[in-house]
Amino acid sequence: MYRYLVSVSETLLLCLICLSGSAQSKTSSSSQTSASDYIGFYQKFISGIRGQECPMYPSCSNFALSAFKEKNFAEAFVLTSDRLMRCGHDLGDYDLTARPTGFKYLDVPGADNSPKNLRYSSQQPYFAYADTVRDINTSLLFIKSLINNNYYEQAILEIKRVQFNQPFNNEVFINELICLKALNEYEKAIFAYETQCPVLYKNDPEILYQLATIYYKLDNFNKANTIVSAGLITTRDENQKARLYALQGLIYANLYNWASAKQSFTQLKSLPYRADVTESNIRLVQKAQELKFKSPAKASLLSIIPGLGYAYTGHTQTAVSSFLLNGVFAYATYSSIKKKNYGLASLTGLFSVSFYIANIYGSGQSAKRHNEQKRKAVINNLFYNINP
Repeated sequence: MYRYLVSVSETLLLCLICLSGSAQSKTSSSSQTSASDYIGFYQKFISGIRGQECPMYPSCSNFALSAFKEKNFAEAFVLTSDRLMRCGHDLGDYDLTARPTGFKYLDVPGADNSPKNLRYSSQQPYFAYADTVRDINTSLLFIKSLINNNYYEQAILEIKRVQFNQPFNNEVFINELICLKALNEYEKAIFAYETQCPVLYKNDPEILYQLATIYYKLDNFNKANTIVSAGLITTRDENQKARLYALQGLIYANLYNWASAKQSFTQLKSLPYRADVTESNIRLVQKAQELKFKSPAKASLLSIIPGLGYAYTGHTQTAVSSFLLNGVFAYATYSSIKKKNYGLASLTGLFSVSFYIANIYGSGQSAKRHNEQKRKAVINNLFYNINP
């Protein structure tokens, strides 16, 4: 209850400042400055007194600041009201982000999907590529040792030294792509492929595999799939073919094309690929095909009664918050009108309308988040099975 009261007072003060700014100037920049001034004051003098830190990122005050900077007043008002109803509740459908003060639940204004660059993901292990020929080149052995011990930047330096002193080496170049991928330098890896890789090697199946994984990391799934298809055409090696089919199945899963994903994983049964992983991937895809999703339209429609849409999506705490806050503002408006205090009635009526619209909008968004997290759970399990 304490958090609800603080949230309500925070919203009231924020909106009063913004309304005041709008009244003082016709320019949107003045309104934004007023909101910024209030939030700056709140963050400097009030936030620390509360004795608790916002569990979400950005914090409610920074969320409001961004909303009022990026959206028009009415939209920002609704988005801020929605956030205050949701803050700290039903956090299972949010992505995590790692911040200096610890893990937070990621929720940015007006975004259907959380920004990928802010999402937390555990460090993926990368290993050097080695062909079937026994290494006699000590420089190449040293590069592989660096990669396998996670010294990717040092490996890049050694790769550049080797490339300067000898003609193009296919195996060295593949390991360069692996290092750039490990360092999240995806654009550099693509540039290296386009400018450094000779035409003779551009259709090398292993290079195509690494290139496809890089486009996958960039969420360019269609391009990644095109490259995988080219690799499947050119390779005769069954081990390479198995890795390409596994990656193709993962790509189709990210496109929510579960039938094609299952078909790709089924191809692995006749190839040298771990049978237990293959069966696990097929079961995961079948699970995804059977997922039951919440309807955003139904959630919004149910929210005609405040909180009911949130209850439908399984967000019971937010449902209670929505019902209480909407009830408080509706009652305050009714009481003010009854007492002929029309000034206060106008103010509380504005908040009542904002929270009511936010309740309808937020319920639909909660259904979308719920559905997206279900899909992500399947895709994440597939990803860790395949480890591209």
